[in-house]
Amino acid sequence: MSGHSTTSMRLAQQQNQTLWIILAGVATGAGGLLAGDLGGALIGAAASAIAAWALLGIDHGLPATITRMRERHARLQHGIATLNDVRTLQRGVFEVSAELVGCVEEADARTRFVAAMRRYWDCDSADLLVWERGSWRGLGGTLAGQPPMLDQPVQLPLATGGDLVLDLSPGVSGQAALVLHRARLQPSLARCLPDEQLAVAETLRGQLTLSLRRVMLYGELQALARVDPLTATHRRWYGEQRLKELVDSGEVVAVAMVDIDFFKRVNDQHGHAAGDQVLAAVGRTLVAGLRLNDLVCRWGGEEFLLILPETPPDGALLVAERLRAAVAALNDLPMAVTVSIGVASCAQDDTHFEVVARADEALYEAKADGRNRVIVANTTGTSESRQIRRQSRRERTQTIAR
Repeated sequence: MSGHSTTSMRLAQQQNQTLWIILAGVATGAGGLLAGDLGGALIGAAASAIAAWALLGIDHGLPATITRMRERHARLQHGIATLNDVRTLQRGVFEVSAELVGCVEEADARTRFVAAMRRYWDCDSADLLVWERGSWRGLGGTLAGQPPMLDQPVQLPLATGGDLVLDLSPGVSGQAALVLHRARLQPSLARCLPDEQLAVAETLRGQLTLSLRRVMLYGELQALARVDPLTATHRRWYGEQRLKELVDSGEVVAVAMVDIDFFKRVNDQHGHAAGDQVLAAVGRTLVAGLRLNDLVCRWGGEEFLLILPETPPDGALLVAERLRAAVAALNDLPMAVTVSIGVASCAQDDTHFEVVARADEALYEAKADGRNRVIVANTTGTSESRQIRRQSRRERTQTIAR
């Protein structure tokens, strides 16, 4: 039974009791008058008047009581709804934290971060970006909008369809941000005041910052696993894996095997510390002389392998000659250093092992020819056929696009 029904029953009982008192008072007063007892008549009349006044008070107080109860009921309902909203938000934030634990890959970070934010703000597009080497870099894809100005930890949209910006810089060594372009409130935040929305965004910012830090640390560990710390070139296993991917996918690719001339003489005459100095200098020179999508790996000892995607044979020869000259121009080493280079282009049916073997044969020919030179491996025309087929595929793609 509801509280309202119970109260109504109690009021009805009080009214009945009061009516009986009135009737008893009237009877007492009438009896006193008939018996000539003036005092009894007065007492009866007084009892009737008091009971009538009480009954009037009950009748007039009932609507006010019901109104107060309704107001209290509304306040309780609002409080319950507020507690449910808070519980839902807290559960959502906890679920976001649990879901982000498994996020360690850069390619996966943007998708996961945006999915977490879309519990509370929908958007048309999003960017997860970090500041590196003097420019912004998008994690997980190219940038969809303009980089933000990071002048506060959280920037809520100034109007419907504005950008939501979270400053995630504490998770990196420089600057980082997550931007939701044309953000819109989800129903989960529709009843929240701006201060409450800001509190939710700040909590999510903390979770995403920790997750971004984990992603960046994982990337650094991966880099340590694939990069030779002495020469700053990639390790052999990574170079072989990358070359195999390019060859198996039918890409036009050239390789160059680089060997430091008379390296044993450096170690024998100047010690192994000087040998390390030469290896580091040559490695840095090779890396600096290539494009971003090219790759240098330390093949073993004093040998390096250059992997040159989208590079025809004549282009590979030019690259190798430029690098040979750059190494010969180094002047801050214990002794003059030169390199010999063998170049090979991937033929139509080559495996990655075969193209490296041809470059290695050309390297030995360069050494036998007097060192400090570049030799291109002999081909039978099959490497050119791969290049022509690649260009034909591009032309077909462009024709379809037009």
